Amino acid sequence: MSAERQETDSSGADKKSFNIRVPQAIALRIEEQALSLATAPTTLIQSIIVRHFENEGRFSEIESATQTAMLMKLEAIRQLCDLIEETESKRYGQMLFETVKTRSAVLHSIDQTLGAAAIDSIMDACEEAARQYIAQLSTETEEGR
Repeated sequence: MSAERQETDSSGADKKSFNIRVPQAIALRIEEQALSLATAPTTLIQSIIVRHFENEGRFSEIESATQTAMLMKLEAIRQLCDLIEETESKRYGQMLFETVKTRSAVLHSIDQTLGAAAIDSIMDACEEAARQYIAQLSTETEEGR
C-alpha cells in the first residue's frame, strides 16, 4: 500500500482510503466482474473487502459450531464403539463359560460311563483338532497379509 487517507462518505461514516497495486491479471478480472455487475471496480473491491471483514466473525462462529457438532457426533460414535466392544466381550465371556461348563458336564458323564481311557482318547483327539484349527487360522492370516 502506497498511501492512505481518511474521508467521510455521504452517510457520514468515516472511511479510510488505501492505494493498492494488484497484478495485471487480477486487475483484468476485477474489471470484468465489475462490468458484468454494472458497477465500478472500486465499488466491487470495497464490497468484497467489507463483506470479508464483516462476515469474518460470523464464519468463525459457524465453523466453531459445526466443529463442535461434529466433535459431539464423533464422541457419540466412540461411545457406541466402546459399548459394542464391551458387549462383545461380555458375550464372548458368556459363550466361553457355557462351553467350558458343557464340556465339563459331558466329560464327567463320559468318565462315569466309559472310564478314564475313553476320556484320554477323546481329549487327545480334541487337542489334535484344536492344533489343526489353529494351524489353519495361522495360514489364513498369513495369506491375508
